[in-house]
Amino acid sequence: MKRSFIREILEVIGSDTVSFAGGLPDESLFPLEAMQKAAADVFASPASLQYSLSAGILPLREKLASYYTAMGLETKPEEILITTGAQQALDLISRAYFRFGTVVEAPAYLGALNAFSANGCSLNPVTLEEQGLDIGAFERRFAITKRAYVMCDFQNPTGISYSEAQREELARIAIRHDGIIVEDGAYMELFFEERLAPMALYAPHHTLHVGSFSKTLAPGLRLGWIRGDAALLAPILALKERSDLHTSTLSQLLAERFWESGLFGKHLRTVRSTYKAKCDALAEELTSQLSDFRFTKPKGGMFIYGRFPEWVDAKELAMECLSNGAVFVPGGEFYPGSPLCSEARFNFTGTTPEQMRRGIAIIARTYEAYKQRSAEAEASFSAIAASAAEGASSFGVHNKRSVYA
Repeated sequence: MKRSFIREILEVIGSDTVSFAGGLPDESLFPLEAMQKAAADVFASPASLQYSLSAGILPLREKLASYYTAMGLETKPEEILITTGAQQALDLISRAYFRFGTVVEAPAYLGALNAFSANGCSLNPVTLEEQGLDIGAFERRFAITKRAYVMCDFQNPTGISYSEAQREELARIAIRHDGIIVEDGAYMELFFEERLAPMALYAPHHTLHVGSFSKTLAPGLRLGWIRGDAALLAPILALKERSDLHTSTLSQLLAERFWESGLFGKHLRTVRSTYKAKCDALAEELTSQLSDFRFTKPKGGMFIYGRFPEWVDAKELAMECLSNGAVFVPGGEFYPGSPLCSEARFNFTGTTPEQMRRGIAIIARTYEAYKQRSAEAEASFSAIAASAAEGASSFGVHNKRSVYA
């Protein structure tokens, strides 16, 4: 079974390597002091170290239910299932509902593709363009599978957000074909300008909405959740019980207590403003130092995605950059089958502006050397081809003279 390129990269990069590869949050934003206080409160009770409900502790599910209800998506606590990170949510969902295949975006979140493939799910990709999905192509495939996985908010890897009209149309398709669309909302709170309503709002009985505390609070807690009809959650809950009984009681209590403190809103505003500044900084470095790389600056999330000239093998370039002290993720990793392509993803949340400047400078120098070698190889190939053509022409003339002499 193939491992995640990103996880492998994280294991081999050195301390001096500038990594734009993983989707690592800015550690300086972790609310350590508030979490330490929450921990003191949580550890006052031995229940913090005890087994808990498979669906998750009730106070946290109540808060998440209120969160969705405030957005207009009426939700009850029994319509929330707490998972060990959003990654477990996707794994469990695919095992319960994607056995006969699913429609996916192309490119799509690598962790989802790996989970679905590992569970034997056939993938039916629909190309994601800058303006969004080809809705016609999506519906044709969805009519067959009646299952789909999409990321409407600051999609990983592209950073694209679906318009409200596109969300409504996807919802109508789910209802029309009586299917299920899984909406991954891992980045929906990392908006720079505005948050659109989740697609699930328009088809609450035909969607499973996946959320995560990894991007908004701390990934080390390994906390995610699924919002959906209780009947849709039932087979997922049964799988979770067999998988790990329940998500960490301690992690759930820490998140719930932090939320209860009233500091979550202020924390999110700090995260958003910081990430917007970091996105602007990386966009500036890419524009000034790596002008051959074309991209559209996102309005939220954690990544800038774009493409080098078509002749570039982004994976080959990424490995050369890694050996020189900087790395990004080649875009082919986000497509089923990992084809070679010139696309690439850069994370902007896990580095400082100074690291960005240094890292992009390394990548720019490596790219220029790569481009020079490619030009020389092309020139050499052209010269060989021309020489071969000239030889073939002479051979033909010689033969004609011999035959007709």
